[in-house]
Amino acid sequence: MKKQQSGFTLIELMIVVAIIGILAAVALPAYQDYTVRAKVSEGAIAASAIKVGVTEMFANSGMAGVAAYAGEIAADQANLITDKITAIGVGAGTGIVTIEMGGITQLAVGSETLAFAPFIGGVGIVDGAAGSIVWRCTATDAGTTIPVNYLPAECRV
Repeated sequence: MKKQQSGFTLIELMIVVAIIGILAAVALPAYQDYTVRAKVSEGAIAASAIKVGVTEMFANSGMAGVAAYAGEIAADQANLITDKITAIGVGAGTGIVTIEMGGITQLAVGSETLAFAPFIGGVGIVDGAAGSIVWRCTATDAGTTIPVNYLPAECRV
């Protein structure tokens, strides 16, 4: 009896390598976008604490409280910045929270701002406004400059 050889042919191996190459070509860009979104989400997480402060100060003292809180945030930059966040600010007259992102090479210069604007009843916050604050972070509402594909889900509209 003859012993039959077993194994893979060269064509079969080439097909497997081609399939792996196609999968890698599709997965790599998606993974790179995912890593940038994860870095940008650090800014969104930092903004959540600042948004609570703006909301509380507005509820307690109106726009004067927001202005005072903006001063506190400006004075405490050394404790707020990280390797991905270069600055955090609060608009004294608007309550808009801005997070300047840095250290993310995929973001072009000038497209590094993540901003959250407070609205009550569809209008920016003002003294005497009553109701729940809704935060928006789109380019139109808040001035976010980060490309949409890198934004957290709540900012993609």
